[in-house]
Amino acid sequence: MGLPSSTTDLHRAENDLFDHGYCIVADALTPEQTTGLHDRLLAQAAAERRDDVAYEFGAVEQVSGTENFTVRADSTTSGPKHQFIGVLVNKGEVFRDIVLHPAADHLATSLLGEDWVLSAHDGSIVRPDGPQQTLHTDQWWMPLPQRRDERQRPPGEIRRGEFYGDDDGDPARLIAPAVSCTSAWTLTPFTDENGATRVVPGSHLSGLQPDPEKSYDNEAVSIEAPAGSFIVWDARTWHGMGKNRTGEERVAINSVYNTPVIRTQINWQAALLPDIRAEASTELLVRLGYKVWGGYYGRVGAADGDMIREADIIGELR
Repeated sequence: MGLPSSTTDLHRAENDLFDHGYCIVADALTPEQTTGLHDRLLAQAAAERRDDVAYEFGAVEQVSGTENFTVRADSTTSGPKHQFIGVLVNKGEVFRDIVLHPAADHLATSLLGEDWVLSAHDGSIVRPDGPQQTLHTDQWWMPLPQRRDERQRPPGEIRRGEFYGDDDGDPARLIAPAVSCTSAWTLTPFTDENGATRVVPGSHLSGLQPDPEKSYDNEAVSIEAPAGSFIVWDARTWHGMGKNRTGEERVAINSVYNTPVIRTQINWQAALLPDIRAEASTELLVRLGYKVWGGYYGRVGAADGDMIREADIIGELR
């Protein structure tokens, strides 16, 4: 079975995602959308640097127990500084528009179910000669299936970068399901040379985390795609940012989608600006977790299964 290639057929992309752990949707964005997103993201990034609020990182690491996956760069840090532009829902209508993109809805729904929520929506600028990222998964926090004759390890004690051993190849091995997936909207081409995301095809079905001491250079492939593509990978897939060996920046938007019962990376109820909240469509707010799920998850008052409203917040009455 060949590895995934760019396709406009969402059903083929869906099969690639299930079979290989990643897929590439071609022409997901029009040239005008791609240019608009690219220019707005770079303008926002420049303004954040100007106002000294930019998040730039000079290293990426995977150390067991490390909560923050990047090492923030400061004025004394030598070497390239990549830039992360967070919470794009607050930073322009063009960014909000792609949250409800049909390709995103189709693929997130196929993997996670129709009630998926947006976990994160951030910009990424990978600058020339920056570091290559250690392979990891985005679902590192998911507990492993346990034996019923063993005492449970508290799931809250799991830390990024833990390694549990190699795959024994047993087809009957129980593995955790995917409850999250990550994507890249490519605003510049993704190539092996400019640090395209590297993945190990099929690793999403291993049920394990990659060994942080190994490079996996013989197993990993770079996901190459033109600007305007939409790349999605299962959160269990082993992946990492490649090294940019060109003289140009690689620019993308990374969106993460979760099942509604999993905590999102961004706390939307705290992070969403009031004016954005007031103007947002119901469809967008649903994807930001403003709809109660399962009757009572995410509620602010009594269980009602509806959109959360300030009017439902009741204080102490006398």
